Amino acid sequence: MTPLLRLLLRAGWAPLAVLIFHQKIMRAPWRQQLDFVMHYSGGVAISFFLWHALDCFAHRFGQLTPFARYLFTFALACTVGLFWEFAELFSDVVYGTHIQHSVRETMRDLIADATGALTTLTLTWIVRCFTTKRQAAAAD
Repeated sequence: MTPLLRLLLRAGWAPLAVLIFHQKIMRAPWRQQLDFVMHYSGGVAISFFLWHALDCFAHRFGQLTPFARYLFTFALACTVGLFWEFAELFSDVVYGTHIQHSVRETMRDLIADATGALTTLTLTWIVRCFTTKRQAAAAD
C-alpha cells in the first residue's frame, strides 16, 4: 500500500468529515453560533491528519523526534487555519460573499483552529504516555 493511500485511509476521513459538517452548517440558520465549533473541529481534524502525514512520509523526510513531530504538526495545522482565513477573505473580495465580518471574528477563528490543534496534540500525548507505560509494564 502506498504511503498516500495509507494516510488517506488512516486519517483522511477526519478533514473530510469536518468539510461535510461545515457544508451542512453553512445552510443552517444557526451558522453564526456554530462558527467557533466549526473552526475548532477543523483544527482537531487537520492536526490529526498532519500527525499521521508526518508518520506516513517519514521515509521521505526522515524520522522526527517526538518534540519535533508535535511542533511541526501544530505549526502546520495553524498554517492551514491561516490559509483557510485567506480563502474566506478571497471569497469575500472576489465573489462578494460575507463570510468574514470583522477582524475580531477572524482572530477568534484562528484561535479556535489553534485550540483544536492543541486539543488533538494533548490527547495524542496522553495516549502515547499511557501506551508507553502499559508496554513497559507488560515487558516486566
